[in-house]
Amino acid sequence: MQSWLEIGKLVAGIATPIVVAIIGILLLRRVEGVKALVAKQSEFQKKWAEEFFVSGQQFLRALERDLALLTVLFGLKDLKGKLGTELYDEVCRLNATLTELELRIRRCIVFAPGSGEAVTKSAKDCITFTAQLLATHQGDFDVIFNAMNEFNRASRKAHAEMLGLSVAEQGAPADAPQSARP
Repeated sequence: MQSWLEIGKLVAGIATPIVVAIIGILLLRRVEGVKALVAKQSEFQKKWAEEFFVSGQQFLRALERDLALLTVLFGLKDLKGKLGTELYDEVCRLNATLTELELRIRRCIVFAPGSGEAVTKSAKDCITFTAQLLATHQGDFDVIFNAMNEFNRASRKAHAEMLGLSVAEQGAPADAPQSARP
């Protein structure tokens, strides 16, 4: 009887590490599978966030160019002259570009449902204020700059949301007043 007990202890002593190793290997495979899935999802988020970021930068550059051209255009004595016509034509092309970029931003912003509406609104405001400036030849550039700044702040929040970060993790306190943010 004691020999059977000794044999049982020996078998248990040998089997326990083997069972633990098998369970460990199975758990490791499961963890690696989860890590791979998270990495794929993270890559998806990064790609869309990058597309959003690039589109936002292109939007602001086109808007800056548009405002610079309007400044020169409105300073001309002869708006119907050759230079005035060329500048006006380029402004019209830029307005189409701005609209295209605004649509691209709206397409990307779907992955930031919490802060996307502010980005869309501020982009539309930039376009609307610039179009009013072109139509009336009057306006306050500071209103457009404020809309651009609001677009930047909203874009920062949306980009962070897309990446699953808080704005504080990007370097600015989340509760800091907007004037204190870079």
